[in-house]
Amino acid sequence: MNVADLAVAFVYASLFVELVAFPIPSEASTWQLLATRSDAAVGEALVEARRRPTLTKFVCYAVPTVVGVVAWLVPGIALLWPALRELANVPSQATVAAAVVAIAIGRGLTFTSVLQLRAARRAGRTPAGLFRRSRNPGLVGMYVCFAGLVLASGFPVLWAVLPFYIANMHGRVRLEEAHLVARLGSAWTGYAALVPRYLPLPGLR
Repeated sequence: MNVADLAVAFVYASLFVELVAFPIPSEASTWQLLATRSDAAVGEALVEARRRPTLTKFVCYAVPTVVGVVAWLVPGIALLWPALRELANVPSQATVAAAVVAIAIGRGLTFTSVLQLRAARRAGRTPAGLFRRSRNPGLVGMYVCFAGLVLASGFPVLWAVLPFYIANMHGRVRLEEAHLVARLGSAWTGYAALVPRYLPLPGLR
């Protein structure tokens, strides 16, 4: 295996370890959040989503999720099915180097945020560390890692999926935060006023 293949394999191995050994239960699944039509004490994004017809919910949430999962799996499938690599470009050394950096940063951000969130939940306190700079540091890490995965695998078509993946996850974040408004009230709104949703940069707050 070359460096690019090793980087791709590392992504899946680290994701497996994270999901099996360090799972973080979500506040509520998207379908749980959409299951009720109650509009009481929830954010506008969730109220609007709950009012949509069932078919619209399926198209808006289930289909993009399937597309995103498939996109994440393509580089791994290519490792096991060499014929699929005929659709990919051979990345240059500079591209592979950029991919390794992006994957390392992305996985580092996500795994660190997982450990910090688990520690905070065990202690019954508000998460600190990365969560003082971003409300969703783990997701930022996943975005960066996906970009590195695309670079390492050489499948340019996956760049077309990235905006849809980000839009889908952003929509889910807005639903979860609308739920947190109802659950935590001023504690959440005060935190959200101080800490950006993603990064302290214009357009990412």
